[in-house]
Order: sequence, then structure tokens, then C-alpha cells
Amino acid sequence: MNKIGLYTDRDFFAAARGVPEIHSLLDTDMYKFTMLDFIIAHPEYRDVNVRREMNIRSKDIRTLDIIPREALEEQFTHCRTLKFTDVDLSFLRGMDNNHNTANGKRLLKEETIDYLKNLQLPAFTIGDDGKNYTLQFEGTWADSTLWEIIGLKIINSLYLYYWTKKAHLSPTTFTEMISRTLVRLFDDIKIYNSIDNLTFSEFGTRRSMSSDFQRTIINILMEQAPDQCLGTSNVLLSRELGLSNPKGTNAHELRMIPTALLDKPQDIIDTMYDIDRQWMQHHPGLGILLADTYGTSFYLNNCPQDIAMNHDGMRFDSKDPLIGIAEYNRFLQQHGRNPKSVIGIPSDGLSAKAVQDIMDVYGVSNNLTFGIGTSLTNNTKHTIVSDYGLGTPFGSFSVVIKPSQVQRDDGTRVSTVKLSDNPNKAMGSLERVQFFKEIFGVEGMQQQETLV
Repeated sequence: MNKIGLYTDRDFFAAARGVPEIHSLLDTDMYKFTMLDFIIAHPEYRDVNVRREMNIRSKDIRTLDIIPREALEEQFTHCRTLKFTDVDLSFLRGMDNNHNTANGKRLLKEETIDYLKNLQLPAFTIGDDGKNYTLQFEGTWADSTLWEIIGLKIINSLYLYYWTKKAHLSPTTFTEMISRTLVRLFDDIKIYNSIDNLTFSEFGTRRSMSSDFQRTIINILMEQAPDQCLGTSNVLLSRELGLSNPKGTNAHELRMIPTALLDKPQDIIDTMYDIDRQWMQHHPGLGILLADTYGTSFYLNNCPQDIAMNHDGMRFDSKDPLIGIAEYNRFLQQHGRNPKSVIGIPSDGLSAKAVQDIMDVYGVSNNLTFGIGTSLTNNTKHTIVSDYGLGTPFGSFSVVIKPSQVQRDDGTRVSTVKLSDNPNKAMGSLERVQFFKEIFGVEGMQQQETLV
């Protein structure tokens, strides 16, 4: 705060203080390390060349008009100089798989720790389409996977910071924006405190306003909602704040990349299930299905018996959770399993009201815990009503960085595909998307507004 007690951009934006947004490779989500541990253990995937690209899905956002190109260059160039320190590696080495009945079993193998010692983030390319920046990151699957969260953190934070600079916000207006955002948080906490048996984890790293703001939010949550908030997915903040193991399982790329290497429909289907089977063997207790990569309905309707009986739960990512949980419950009952015996994790664009609605219906019948992201760490949309003539609004927006292409052994490049339960989130070349729709169908898919 300044001398008269108002917030300034220096309180929340690293760029305002002339320092990098990312200063540690631990400033990412936990599932990047559990996935990396899996990838490194599978040499058939580890060195596959992967290209990742940014996709800004919000149509009203113009990053090119807001963020100086040299600022992006500087931030990404700095990230390529970062290395895991001995302290970082010791922290990762000390994580145990507290989901495993084998007490004290390490979460990450020593092979993974050794790999991280020499890791340098691979090359990046910045371009533009006349409206927004384009970002590409290319390298082996193992080398490149950390770019996703880091890239998203940078693009979100720089957009918000430079928006406030170009709008010439006064300290009073900046403080008003922060205050409105925090009032929303405290209002949400009141709702969370009122819900019986609610637990959630903060999943907002990738779209946080900034690392500093995310740290503030987690501190507030741990003080004001200690019985509800289990911690954060952010590895660095878990370490700094002395929280329990950061939370996370795996992501869509775990299926998108292996299936992109294949052309036969049955091989693609088998590989989707084989990846989950191998994952459950590699990380016992973390067998949380992410069934919407190619459509939840197809996945559940055709799920092999061993996966149906041995998985530990499901994350609901792109289907309306009220519909998705009902569908999952029917699947469990068909296989003689009690919904209370597995974990359900709604995690897509959740508001406090949405969490309350889900718990009202399924809080008793299911064993639910929530992953809540942007509405905690970047609930800034409409906190500044005017666009100050910039032609692009202030606040959070929908943006992803996903694998877009893989290179096969013969040198050919092939598009990755994600169908999703929400067609607005589908990704891939038109040809490959159509091919995957012919394989998996479109049952249960329904267009919804893309919030994050």
C-alpha cells in the first residue's frame, strides 16, 4: 500500500516492481510433476516431439493491444534460465503418496528427480494474428510439459497489469478493483462455510491475477475456511506456506499425445484406456479418471471392467456436473460400486453458487471434493466496468495452452485432438477432429459457455 493506505500495482504485480512473474519452476500445478513422473517412466512417450500452442477462446480479448511484445519476450526468456535448485529437488523428493496404503511411499521416483536436475525449458516462439499474440512451445513431451502453466500465468498477469497501466488507473480506482475482488471472495467464503461436509482445493494457478495475489488468496482461505480448504495445487506456494502435499492428478494431454501417434480406430480406443490402466499402476491411489477427453459417455459406456472396478474416482471437467455426476453414479451402480467409495471432483469454472447447487443434490450420496480456480484467484471480471477506450475489457478470460501437434517416428506431424463434453472446448485440425468423432461419437456432448 502507498502512504495514504491505497493499494498500488506494486502490491500485486511483479512486473510493476521490475522483477519476473516466475522465479521458480515449482510455481506450477502438482499434476505436472505426477504426469512427468509417468512420462519419464515410459520411454515410448518421453522423447516424443510435442508442439504446444496458446488458444485465447474469449472473443472480446485483444492481448496485442495491451501487452508489449518485449515484455513477453523478457518474461519467457527469463523462464528458460531457471533451474530446479537443490532445495526444490529435496522438496519434491520428500513428497509421499499419501493416497497409498503403503505408508511413506514416495510420490516421485528418483529417475524423475535426476531428470529435473538438468531440465531447461525448450524454445518458444511469439507471433500474432493481428488481434492476439500467438505462442508456441516445442520440445520433447517431458521437457515441454511445464510450459503450460508457466505460460498461462505470464499471459494472464501481464494482460491485467498492462491493462491497468494503459488505462492510467488511479490508486483509488486500483484499490476499488482489488476491494471488489476481495469482497467477492469473502462473500464466497460465507457460502462455503455454510455448506455441510464441503471440502475443496484451490486450483487457480494458471489463471491467477498474479503469484502475489494467489498467495494472498490462499492465506485468506486457510484462515477463513480452514475446515473447507484442503490446500492448493501450486507446488511453490504449498512449500512456502507449509501446507500439505499440493493437490493434483493428471490432465487431458496424458491421452491426447499417445492417441495422436495412432491411426487405427481400435488402437486409439485401446490406448485411451491403457493410459488410465498404466497410470493407476504407476500412481496407486491417484486413479482419478478424466473421462471427457473424447467424451464421458463413450468412456463410461465402453469402460473395461478392470478400470471400472479399480479406479479411485473421477474429475468432472467439461460437462455440467449435475448431469455428469448422475451419469457417473449410474456407471458405478452398474458395476456394483457405491458412489461414496470413490472421489468425485468437479473442477470446471466453478462459482460458489455452483458448488452449493452440486452439494445440495449430491453432498450426501457422493464423496465429493472440489477444485476451484479462477473464481478464487482471478475473480476480476466486471470489477472495472469501463474499458477506458482500450477496446478490450479488464478481467479474467478464457485461455489455454495445449498440445497441438506431435511428430511421429517417420517425421510427419499430426494434430492432437480433444473432443470434450463441451464442443466449444474441442481442439485439433478439422480433419482429425472429424476422424475422432467418427470413432467416439458425440453422445452426451452439449455446448456450454466457456468460462475459463
